[in-house]
Amino acid sequence: MLTLMKNSVDGLPDAILFDLDNTLCNFIDAKYAACRAVTEYIGTGDEQELFEHFLRPVYSFEDTRHIADYMMAKGVYTPEDADHAARLFEDIKIAHICPYPGVHYTLNHIKTLGIKMAIVTDADQAQAERRLKKCEIAGYFPVLVTPDRSGKRKPDHTPFRMALRELAASGPVWLVGDSVRREVIPGNELGFTTIYARYGDSFPQYNPEFSSDHVIDRFSDLLSIFSLQGRENSAQGSNL
Repeated sequence: MLTLMKNSVDGLPDAILFDLDNTLCNFIDAKYAACRAVTEYIGTGDEQELFEHFLRPVYSFEDTRHIADYMMAKGVYTPEDADHAARLFEDIKIAHICPYPGVHYTLNHIKTLGIKMAIVTDADQAQAERRLKKCEIAGYFPVLVTPDRSGKRKPDHTPFRMALRELAASGPVWLVGDSVRREVIPGNELGFTTIYARYGDSFPQYNPEFSSDHVIDRFSDLLSIFSLQGRENSAQGSNL
């Protein structure tokens, strides 16, 4: 109760839920690098063409069976080369994963404010843990919710509710993510303050339901929102 009252007065959240890929780290850039390495290895195609193969609704977005199908379509498939290409893809992808500028500084600032933090991602547990370790940010997040834990993918509300339960959040919640469909809309439905990470949205689409509370063009812009909240509450206090 004390935490809830303090955060209500300060305009700060009790908890912030973050998406992982393209919000905290540059997943799409890393995936393009991995696709480029694979097409160079198999000697045909290009990274854009292979990347688009991963967008097919056949397997999940990270399933390396897309690579085997691509090699078959190009007439260069062998089981041995497909296995090597899949391993190469994963190695290059994780090698190119890195946090966006300002992520460490901003997360550390949020931590010093005593705000609880969790990640809600559509990556599976093993993939998410590898990326968090590579970016050296795992320590900021005591709670990591993945589809293999919650049984659901975003925009379903289940993963978000699970994160709040595990954080024992009891006050205002902010949600930060790069997808209108997977984060902003469900966040609005759940009554969160939604923050759209526009810098990470590689597939922006107009959506009449889109109405995030804030838009950021770099991760460190979160700090400006904290400052804005403080100014608004100071102004409200002076008018009392």
